[in-house]
Amino acid sequence: MKSVFERVVLIVVCLVLLCGLGATAYAGTFSRYWADDYCYAAVVQRDGLIRGTLYWYQNGGNRFAAFLAVGLIERLGQASVVFLPSGLLIAWAAAASFALNALVKLAGWKVHRLWLATASLGWVFFLTYTSPDRLQTLYWRMGLLHYSLPLVLILIQAGVVLGGLTIGKPARLVWISAANGLLALFCAGLSETAAALQTTLYLLLAAGLVIWGGGGKRNGLVLLSGGLMASLLALLIMALSPANEWRQALLPPPPSAGAWGGALLRYTIDFVRDTLRTLPLPLGMWLAFCGVLGYLLNGNKPRNSGLAGWALLAAGIIGTAAAMAPSVYAGLQYPAGRALMTARFPLMSGLGLAAAAWGNWLKGRLPSASHQWVSAAGLVGLLLVGAYVLRATQLPLNEAQMLAVKAARWDARQAEILSQRAAGLQTIRVREVDVVSTLEDLTPQPEHWVNGCAADYYQVEQIIAER
Repeated sequence: MKSVFERVVLIVVCLVLLCGLGATAYAGTFSRYWADDYCYAAVVQRDGLIRGTLYWYQNGGNRFAAFLAVGLIERLGQASVVFLPSGLLIAWAAAASFALNALVKLAGWKVHRLWLATASLGWVFFLTYTSPDRLQTLYWRMGLLHYSLPLVLILIQAGVVLGGLTIGKPARLVWISAANGLLALFCAGLSETAAALQTTLYLLLAAGLVIWGGGGKRNGLVLLSGGLMASLLALLIMALSPANEWRQALLPPPPSAGAWGGALLRYTIDFVRDTLRTLPLPLGMWLAFCGVLGYLLNGNKPRNSGLAGWALLAAGIIGTAAAMAPSVYAGLQYPAGRALMTARFPLMSGLGLAAAAWGNWLKGRLPSASHQWVSAAGLVGLLLVGAYVLRATQLPLNEAQMLAVKAARWDARQAEILSQRAAGLQTIRVREVDVVSTLEDLTPQPEHWVNGCAADYYQVEQIIAER
């Protein structure tokens, strides 16, 4: 750390970012069982973990790892959904720090832990703040498992792979690759979007090693092989699921590869353009944040940072297209907001890493005499980003107020359901109330799928929400 001022600025920014993430975690404490939560939980309750996974794979859906995750979480009880968002945010920040630490070690840079903490917290904050649908990707258990948890696991894999590239013992690399493959298999099994993104990232890393790997090319490919093969295996397992039949009846595959590719290209361009158009201020703050941190990197010798920036940006856009591909394959539809979370991750990450690389490149181009005042200006810029984050924290606090009202309604409704069940009733009648936005809920029709799953979960014959 070059100066006391730099240390103080990074500490202040870290504290502000923690406030923003803390507000998001607080909003998550009002999470409840919504929509698909009932369906998964009912099968776990009835069939257990192993038999339930097999049943779900054959009849419910192809996302085998998601059911395994629900089965494990259900052992903690219904109240566990309250702590999932905060647990995810903590794991996400730790995974980001792990990946960044491996990256800077591979580059041979000396980086102070405050730099890593600031970068990691900022990465997670801006990803969650710009989420296309926070409720369905952070506060809803199934959306969190399908679309946000994979991003945490991908960062852990990145840390394992980047850290492993510094190991020269092939035998040890085989074991690391195998262990990483198990993690990759679970991650890819959480959703098709996660599997497509993860597979593409491994292919991009393999291509990078082939082109720029030099003498470590062989060891690097050994290290990547476990994760890549596991990703492909997960795609195969999901493709063979008997449950795909009814899903494809609702959302048929595209008529041709050309139609799929054309729609994917158009939607990817639309998504990138929409991100730039609708998020100019948070995106500008994110790029400034990363650019300043890239410039402030200590003890490094910028080499090819400009080219690396372009490569990272290109990888981010390719990853964005890959994450959108499964949704586009299903009926040529534009991805829903929750699925776009997986696409927003490579786009924001590619832009941020490119900005950091270009900030590092700029440092190597400016005369030494100007470094001090440019660094000071950059630190002031970080404080402005911190002020923006503090202002942006109002968003999750507003969400918490809304969710708190709906959670109170949900709690009252569940108490009514349990009371009627305890009285021996098998047809449960409750008042139709608004307990969640953007997700389907109990209706006056007992045959509606949410009513059916909720009835199975509460172990009654039917539930009717009366107007």
